[in-house]
Amino acid sequence: MKTILTIIVSIIFFGLATQAQNYYVSSSATISGSGSMVSPWNSFVPLNTLLATSAPIDTIFLKRGDVFRDQITVALASNFVITAYGTGNNPIISGADSVISWTTISTYWQANFSQPITNFFVNNQEQIIARYPDESSPYLTVDAGTTNSTLNDAGLSIISSTTLNQSQVCVHTAQWCWEKSPITSSTSNSITYLNPTLRVPTANYGYFVYDHISYLTTGKEWKYDASSQKIYYQPVTGDPNTFLCEASVRGYGILLNAGVANINISNITFEKQSESGVGILNSTNQNIIIDNCNFARQYKYGVEVHGKYAKISNSYFREIDGLAVYLNASGTGAEVHHNIFRNNGGFRNSGIGLEINLSSIKGAYVDSCHIHHNDIDSAGYCGISMDGKRNLIERNIIKNAMLLNNDGAALKSFGVASQYNIFRNNFVSKSDGNTANTPSGSFITPAIYFDFSTNNCTIQDNTIYDRSKKGIFLNSGTNNNTIIGNVVYGGNYLLDFNGSPIIPTPMNGMTVKKNILFAKDATAYILRMVDNTSGYNHGVIDSNYYFQPYNSNNYTFIPPSTNWNFSTWKSNTGYDINSKSSFVNWTLPTSDDSLFMNQTDNIVTISLGATEFLDLDSNVVCGSIILQPYTSKILINTNYICSTTGIDENNTEKDVFIFPNPFSSTTTVQTDNVFKDATLIVYNLHGQQVKQIKNISGQTVTLHRDNLPMGLYFIHLTQDNKTITTDKLIITD
Repeated sequence: MKTILTIIVSIIFFGLATQAQNYYVSSSATISGSGSMVSPWNSFVPLNTLLATSAPIDTIFLKRGDVFRDQITVALASNFVITAYGTGNNPIISGADSVISWTTISTYWQANFSQPITNFFVNNQEQIIARYPDESSPYLTVDAGTTNSTLNDAGLSIISSTTLNQSQVCVHTAQWCWEKSPITSSTSNSITYLNPTLRVPTANYGYFVYDHISYLTTGKEWKYDASSQKIYYQPVTGDPNTFLCEASVRGYGILLNAGVANINISNITFEKQSESGVGILNSTNQNIIIDNCNFARQYKYGVEVHGKYAKISNSYFREIDGLAVYLNASGTGAEVHHNIFRNNGGFRNSGIGLEINLSSIKGAYVDSCHIHHNDIDSAGYCGISMDGKRNLIERNIIKNAMLLNNDGAALKSFGVASQYNIFRNNFVSKSDGNTANTPSGSFITPAIYFDFSTNNCTIQDNTIYDRSKKGIFLNSGTNNNTIIGNVVYGGNYLLDFNGSPIIPTPMNGMTVKKNILFAKDATAYILRMVDNTSGYNHGVIDSNYYFQPYNSNNYTFIPPSTNWNFSTWKSNTGYDINSKSSFVNWTLPTSDDSLFMNQTDNIVTISLGATEFLDLDSNVVCGSIILQPYTSKILINTNYICSTTGIDENNTEKDVFIFPNPFSSTTTVQTDNVFKDATLIVYNLHGQQVKQIKNISGQTVTLHRDNLPMGLYFIHLTQDNKTITTDKLIITD
């Protein structure tokens, strides 16, 4: 009996010991307790010891309102939650330590600091590592003969070799990237890099040197000296002892080692890590969920994903230097949705310093990822750049991307390995690119960009607006892509086919249909067609709406200097037989078009008031329009009030007919009733009377075009001061 009782007690104890447990951590606790709610640990030291075992864990709670200047490393444990408890703001995991006890020296301040640092912040604002020239001054320029290991510049003699050899360099090696490296040696006209650049810098492109105390001349600049273990700082004004000064010293907020899986991270704020807020660094990491977290001021990545099936949602990413969300090639099946991105990629010499630097979301040859419902505003490079296969990018809103580079786009996909990706129902605005320090750079920044050899992908039902540069750009070698149902509202080249043989694969198999390309000024072109192959054989281009209301000759631009109007484009290529061109003609600043947008998941009804509009098929639209989720519509304002007694265009019993309509020279107005001393007046879209015929009798009247330009007009037929009918006329060439 005693033996049986011992066995029962052992079983009960073993069961309790193996049950998942909750653990609590509070940095404000005066002593480190047992990890319970009433006696929490006061640091991550015992927590990291626990996470290095396979002990069962249910939830790890971090106290709200607390700041943890520490790093969580999940070495072995899996299948648990990290979240917040208590009241107040989300707990903060900070990668930075405070810098205190500043003293003045010369024209700047200094403070002792024993750890090497990556970044420096004052009152939560990133400061500028000391540089020459200063940020507000023109950059130095690269001379001819520069290689990817040595930069030539005859103007370097103004800086001593001793200074240069203790500096770093950041050079604009290509229109799409800035690269950085420590300098190993120098002369009066050259510097040699420690890390060769990926691209050979182009002559006359910009560069600057930085990270030497002699460059510390302007407010907000700083420098760390490892030998003296001091930080030097030049504030704009004031005493840094009265500021919150912090230096980044820790790599990660939460680091997941290989094999760790099924972790749910929520309600945590990550700040100022030198590598990543959350590092998911191994392909064996699976099912990591990050929800309702904040990421701010990380040096390289907000979240770095190398594992599979990660989910990042409802989180806020701001002021991250490198890439806010980075999905590595092994990051298959990731979902990134309903996040907000603000002011990421703001420093040319920060972040990872390579070609893919400074974007809000970057997928590097990933597979089957879903990127949706993200709100992106202000990125140094791309808003969303997704390379790889079977990725769906939809219902995102991107503006002010491409603030530091020009060869990229708000939405971008690159290379022959990018296949079966779908970009649909996204909204893109601003994002015109930055050509500074690229004097010979000719690239015109598009909103959506399929780069070299992207194939079998789709651009569908996107809206591009409020931009001055390219709309959709299909680069050399792209093939078998579908561009359908998009609205491009303004820009200089609304749709660009670069069919040149830069890439041997010809541009073919394309399907370009049902797009609306609407020019907003007289210099804009609907299409740009670069084609050095034998004839125009890109695929199917038809059933589009092309509106250039300011210059009918600017439908197609054929570099270097050929302009085609719409009819010439059709006859020379055989394309767009069923496409429609503009039925209105205006002179700036007239702009009677309006773009209506629905950037929500709901079907919305937009009231048009009493104003009469036309759709792009020239149908009268009155009262309201219905927009499906994440779609838009362009309407033309007729400058008339909607008539409640006018003719319904769907009514087959109307008694006044105009034929032919459209017409090019003469048309006839006929009525079932007999005119007697009637008057016919023709108005243009601005409500101006352009023609009048009086004293009409009978049942028909012939209307001659005379000198009226091509476009849309309205007729008012009146008799005895009463309107018999109003209707529209379309004059074509």
